[in-house]
Amino acid sequence: MLPRAFRRAGTGVLISAVAGGVLLSATGEAAATAGPSSRKKAAAAAVDRYDAQKLRWRACLDRDEMPGLPDDYYRLECATLLAPRDWNVPEGGVDIRLKVSRLKSTTATKPGMLFTNPGGPGADGADLPLLMVSARRKKLMAGQDIYGMDVRGGGGSSNITCGGAQNLTADPRLRSDASVNLQLDAAELTARACDVAGRELSQYVTTPQTIQDVDLLRRIAGHDRVNWLGFSAGTWMGAHYATRFPEHAGHLVFDSNVEFTSTWENAFSRQPLGFQRRFEQDFAPWVAKYHSVYGLGSTPQAVIASYEKLRARMTPDAPVQDAVTLDDVIAGTMYAKVLFPDAAASLADLNGYLRAQGSGKFRTADQYAAKVRKSVALIQRDGMSNTFSGDANSSVFLAVTCQDTPWNASRGSLVKSSAEAGKNYPLIGWSTIDQPCAFWNRPAGVDLPTPTGHGVPPVLMVQSVNDPATPIEGARAAAANFEGARLLTVTGEGDHGLYAGGNSCVDKKVDDFILNGKLPAAGATCKGTAMPDPTAVGAMSAARLPVRGTNPLLALRQISELVH
Repeated sequence: MLPRAFRRAGTGVLISAVAGGVLLSATGEAAATAGPSSRKKAAAAAVDRYDAQKLRWRACLDRDEMPGLPDDYYRLECATLLAPRDWNVPEGGVDIRLKVSRLKSTTATKPGMLFTNPGGPGADGADLPLLMVSARRKKLMAGQDIYGMDVRGGGGSSNITCGGAQNLTADPRLRSDASVNLQLDAAELTARACDVAGRELSQYVTTPQTIQDVDLLRRIAGHDRVNWLGFSAGTWMGAHYATRFPEHAGHLVFDSNVEFTSTWENAFSRQPLGFQRRFEQDFAPWVAKYHSVYGLGSTPQAVIASYEKLRARMTPDAPVQDAVTLDDVIAGTMYAKVLFPDAAASLADLNGYLRAQGSGKFRTADQYAAKVRKSVALIQRDGMSNTFSGDANSSVFLAVTCQDTPWNASRGSLVKSSAEAGKNYPLIGWSTIDQPCAFWNRPAGVDLPTPTGHGVPPVLMVQSVNDPATPIEGARAAAANFEGARLLTVTGEGDHGLYAGGNSCVDKKVDDFILNGKLPAAGATCKGTAMPDPTAVGAMSAARLPVRGTNPLLALRQISELVH
């Protein structure tokens, strides 16, 4: 789950408001004028027609385009699933297309169904089953048919758009009346742009609609129950799926948990604390430990002071052209410690650039600038932008978070709350003034009951203590308010997205629960994995490594590049 600061719309070619294949039938027009009894029959008949679809599965990956990968990668199959644009009126006659995927069980005669979702909300999920291949989850792949989906509105499914509206790059720490009003106006303009450009479909891009898509996939796949593996905002979706369809909920695993028993507004209010804690307690001490490598300070306090000095000196001529971008880049690396070396190297090179420029060594400064731009581009590709690529996915993020649950924020409250958050948690706290949801034209009739866990099978929640994007306070609150939840805490860890990320303790407990229904003991913990060592012989740039939480297909392309 990304904070608003990272939800930058794509530049270049805009994605169409609704992808090709949206159909309007005469049946839908006739149903609109029918009586209640006739409408009920028409709705049931429409659902039956969707359930009767025969999916045409095909290989997702082309061996010619991506040769040399292990055979299991080519087993992933993709198909197009048709769903009604509005599940409240399935007979309405407007279809949307959903890209779905499956990785069939390698051995089981009666495999379970595991649905996976990477979060966002809005991140592409059709590639996510490949994570099980790259992480060698052999027992899981043997016992489950593993499914993924690009959710409605984004990725390879029918798209929505906000018309390419861009985040404002004005520094949110600047608090003059003119600056504050400019930032609020920009957030309001984003909300209006989304409403004008994409409302035909975006009003139906909500969790209540998406979980109906998932259950349609379950029915077509022929499974009575769905096992669930949701990361980040995928925990929100999973909790609401189980609440809506408790009789079809199987073994549910929620990894890096949104406070799914509350509202999106409350969940996001915890993020400034989470990112600041990760920055101060994990990143800064690690950089200080390697002062001989990076030269940014031998204590955490000195490292933080170095960052603030660098931030204050960003100009349009610098390799990182503004302070907002620098905040985004560094905050983006807080998701995974494997990105720490590239973040620290970027800051060290930026420091070298400023020193060389100040001393008149312009050729040296240019060399440092080139290194900064290269490392920042890699971080943005592998640590941030890859998760939300283009206008469609970032538009889904806004549609879901702005429409699922009400927002009470106003211009005045945003100014006050962002100032308080900025004072205490400056890394991203000030930027919380940028909140289009405060100005969103929320559609009527979005029904999303608060999950309680009542009548739902037990849920395994996995959570690191220093997760930046979904802080542990929210996970603990959700666990306390969701009947039957079991929280597995990962100590000495701050990575966002833990399963299949190299922690054998987490992997074993999650596999055991999905496959056998065995929950860890109450209060169980796992230890986090080791921090990277930039001085190790053969240490690889973090941006060249597959990172949990990014698009697995990009990781595969990186692997293919390394192999060849």
